[in-house]
Amino acid sequence: EDALDGDRSDMLREMYSHWAFFASTIDLVEMTLAKADRRIAAQYDLLAPDDLRPLGLDLRDRLARAVDAVLGVTRHDALLEAYPVLRRSIDVRNPYVDPINLVQVELLRRLRGSDPDPALFDAFVVTVNGIAAGMRNTG
Repeated sequence: EDALDGDRSDMLREMYSHWAFFASTIDLVEMTLAKADRRIAAQYDLLAPDDLRPLGLDLRDRLARAVDAVLGVTRHDALLEAYPVLRRSIDVRNPYVDPINLVQVELLRRLRGSDPDPALFDAFVVTVNGIAAGMRNTG
């Protein structure tokens, strides 16, 4: 998001409007940001030691700033505003992928315990594959 910050907003908007490569890059970033979920990311923080949890908070704050920066360049009010079919696809997908993420957090917690059941690893692999399939190109 730092590259999109500062007093260059007019230039960046001009680039987005007239330079296909830049617009395509920003659109891909916008799609990736739309697939990110701060609430789910916060659940993974529960696996981190207390002294590292501020790192997760910082990353989620950076995510929010990146969203604001991209919206500023695209002049959209919401992510994927120009791509309603993709926005809808993500909105439909989330109720299926979000629980898999939560299961994965719990499996990781259990795998970190002493002498974990080998079946837990198999279940973990299933969650990895499920999340990757749900995320598609940004797994």
